[in-house]
Amino acid sequence: MAEPTGEAMIALASAVVWVALLVGCTEAGLQVEPPQVPPPLDNLLAIEGDFCTERSAEVQFPVKYLYIIDQSASLQCTDSQNRRFAALNRSINELRSQPNTSFAFIGFSSWSRQLGFTRNRDDMQPFLDPASGVGPATDYQGALASAIRILEEDILATDGAIRARTRYVVLFISDGNPEPRCLPGCEDTVTNCGDGQDNDGDGKVDVGDEDCRDITDNSVHPDNLYGVCNTDQEIPDGTYVDFAGICPEYNQPHQIAQRIQELVGLKEAYNVGDVSLHTVLLFSPQPVVEAICPGASTAFGYDKALATGTLQGMANIGNGTFRDVNLEYEDDGFLTFDVSSIKAEQTLFDVVVDNQHARLRSGGLMTDTDEDGLADEDELTLKTERRGRDSDNDRYSDLFEVRLAKEGFDPLNPNAPAIPCNDDRDGDGDGLNDCEESFLGTDILQPDTDGDNLTDWLELVLGTDPLLDDGAADLDFDGVLNNEEIRGGTDPLVPDEGLWRSQRILYNLEDLGLKDMVDPSSGETEERRCYDFSIQRVQMVITPLPAERGLNRILLYSFEGPAQISGIPGEVKVACFEAFWGGGTEKNPHDGRIDVHQKALDDLKVKVQRQLDFMLDCPYFPADRRGRGRLEEMIDACMDPKIQIGTQLLPQAEVIAMLRRHVRGDMTPAIPARSFDLFVPIQNFSVADDCFRPWEFERLATFLTDARAVCLECARPVEEVTPVAEDGTTEDL
Repeated sequence: MAEPTGEAMIALASAVVWVALLVGCTEAGLQVEPPQVPPPLDNLLAIEGDFCTERSAEVQFPVKYLYIIDQSASLQCTDSQNRRFAALNRSINELRSQPNTSFAFIGFSSWSRQLGFTRNRDDMQPFLDPASGVGPATDYQGALASAIRILEEDILATDGAIRARTRYVVLFISDGNPEPRCLPGCEDTVTNCGDGQDNDGDGKVDVGDEDCRDITDNSVHPDNLYGVCNTDQEIPDGTYVDFAGICPEYNQPHQIAQRIQELVGLKEAYNVGDVSLHTVLLFSPQPVVEAICPGASTAFGYDKALATGTLQGMANIGNGTFRDVNLEYEDDGFLTFDVSSIKAEQTLFDVVVDNQHARLRSGGLMTDTDEDGLADEDELTLKTERRGRDSDNDRYSDLFEVRLAKEGFDPLNPNAPAIPCNDDRDGDGDGLNDCEESFLGTDILQPDTDGDNLTDWLELVLGTDPLLDDGAADLDFDGVLNNEEIRGGTDPLVPDEGLWRSQRILYNLEDLGLKDMVDPSSGETEERRCYDFSIQRVQMVITPLPAERGLNRILLYSFEGPAQISGIPGEVKVACFEAFWGGGTEKNPHDGRIDVHQKALDDLKVKVQRQLDFMLDCPYFPADRRGRGRLEEMIDACMDPKIQIGTQLLPQAEVIAMLRRHVRGDMTPAIPARSFDLFVPIQNFSVADDCFRPWEFERLATFLTDARAVCLECARPVEEVTPVAEDGTTEDL
């Protein structure tokens, strides 16, 4: 190793001295400043309150009655006075008085005569007239097959929304048992079992065929009674309408049961409100029948016990009721079935919260300044406006045009699409105008077209389908269902199960049951179902709004409707809450909690009223002029054009607008009497009128305190402010 040079030795010595000097310094001088810890991030908001549904109400349904009327010859004996037609006419007259009813008819014997649904009395007349005739059989199976056809044709011709509210009530009226009753196969009559032929092609002939066993017992071989069972002749159209094939079984109990199951199954197959089958057995005491038709029991095989069991079983399968009508004593009301309206209890299906200024991107929140559904960062990339929802002024929103770019839309080109939007009204208040809804195929009158408790606009923002109830799907395959992701504030199109588990919005909804509420406008008591709700961990963002930097507008949607009734469109309401977050722990409300329970609102009302009453103590307000108008006059006359409230300088116009939002003309607080009145029907919602701004009540309190001092000064009597001259004398003003 080379010896160190002289310069190196001097440098080394200097270093040693310098280190020694450092060692001699105090310990405090040697401490390194710790890095500054950034303030904690507290952008979370909680909203708590109570909610009550609309009152329970009578719900009207479109009701369609189908009368299936037995017109077999036996009724000439059972109902010789035609009581069934008097009952039919009375039933139609009573039900037809309700505008939501219509009627169809099937008259059956061996044939089936039909009339589709109508309200025209002239069209119905042939089915309400005893002269319409009778026939030789009682073809239950054919009548039920005709009923299925009538209902299915009507269902397919009915709009889906109306179909889902429609109730089909089928009334099956008969005095006996199904006839003809046929067994399968052709080798089962006395004639065929003695003709020496293999009639059914099974290789067995006459007594050698087990089908011929006990052939003379008609209870075992009903085909002996009905020539049609084994006919080789073509059956005319309209006769035995469900009879198909060679020697089929027909009108057997399991076949009748199957047709009824198919009938009521139309409800699920086509999303119909309801389909039910009710049965009515018409009978008269046997002596009465024999007096009209001697030997009727033998001629018609009348068996009341068997008929009762058959029709009662049919009603059970059809989810209906069975009526046993003694025509000798019953009045003409036995065919009246009124199911046109029911008492429907309202219930809350779901609540969903959305921060209109926040959009989730890549696992983090981005600011959406103009609340159009596109994050500011995306709008910078797209070169669209961050302070306006429609950059090219073609009445299609930027969000809509971005989502439908493949369909020819362009948010920066007013000529794309070529079809202009001539109707930018938003009839249902869901955030999509009528032009946009028409293009999408969503309902312009229903904010939640597919009924999945998400508004059409919110589904467009988040990428789910507003035309398909896909809430129970999992589009990103992360194990969390779409509706849970949307409610939780995570992205249904990006796998983010960890984010959902650790940061999702939390909901707590407690059912408080039915409560009697007083309507403040009418004084009447009404029954409503009420809930206590708490929503935690709603995240806020920093908005760069010039006037209100850090403003976050939170919408809370409620979805309610009649309980246990399918097909009735629910009602969507919305409550609006505003809060601020400026970064770190800077937020308002300072505790991050908005409480809109009834007690909290009542306490706020008392506090604001106390401040208003204190203001009215000012002499500027004479006894006959103590309204808000006088306060506005005082502001104009006594206060500066710009008014200092806290750290902000606001124009008089903004201050007066704040007063009008929160103070009524009679100087009482404009705070809802009932907490659930914060929720308004979405079609009527207005940001300016319906947002609850707790921070603005703080601003109002500060203003009223300062304004009272100004008022007192402004209202001092003239003699109290008489100027004094230098020589001590007073001068007249």
